[in-house]
Amino acid sequence: MDETLKGRTALVTGAGIGIGHAICVALAGAGATVIAVARDRVKLDQLATTLGDKRHQCWSIDLATKPGRADLLGRLKEVDMPVIVVNNLHVPSPKVRLRNISAEEFSADFTVNIDHLFTLMDPVITAQHAAGFGRWIGITSKAARTGMPGQARYNAQKAAMEALLNTLAVEEGQKGITANCVAPGLIDTPSVETRVPSELRAKFARNNALAKAGAPEQVAAAVLFLASPASSYITGEVISVDGGASLAWAFK
Repeated sequence: MDETLKGRTALVTGAGIGIGHAICVALAGAGATVIAVARDRVKLDQLATTLGDKRHQCWSIDLATKPGRADLLGRLKEVDMPVIVVNNLHVPSPKVRLRNISAEEFSADFTVNIDHLFTLMDPVITAQHAAGFGRWIGITSKAARTGMPGQARYNAQKAAMEALLNTLAVEEGQKGITANCVAPGLIDTPSVETRVPSELRAKFARNNALAKAGAPEQVAAAVLFLASPASSYITGEVISVDGGASLAWAFK
């Protein structure tokens, strides 16, 4: 068993299925104690069965709400404060093209996917200072830099997370804390299978250098690297896990 992260506690939000589930499995496999947070209790129970060790915690909390964020902080104060934080939370927003969205609609709940980080930041950073070790990892998207039609709020939310973690990297780097992002491309997850028709998924898959969709475990592998001591000289970066989609112009 890999024990790279033995003795470390990791918090993973958006942990119920797909990429979040795979990240929890990868971190637990490296010896970390995992605190998995999602809304769906059934999915969390399935994750708990997969992890199979009672040291891990699976909490059903709605982090899109103020009471949910307070609940998370209260529970964390009763256990070991995490020194690894992976934000995979995604609260979907409607698909609306820019010409049809008002400033009020765009701004509404704009920070809903990162608000919980501000709730956690001071106590977690305090614990990271004490440990001389800290990792903040955001799951963003290629859309933060390339855009997706009708997804202005989503694109901007992901870009905001990247900017936030860049700032954290600069502010806390001298304390042994790093902050990075992982930007997946097309990944075969239950959510993608539900939202994107199969023929469109096949088209997207053809438009990367590997000509195929990725797996959640491949995103989790990048997260595990960034969470590990091996990445200690990497901070303020965005690692793309997209099969070379940025090279897609050569294949169209």
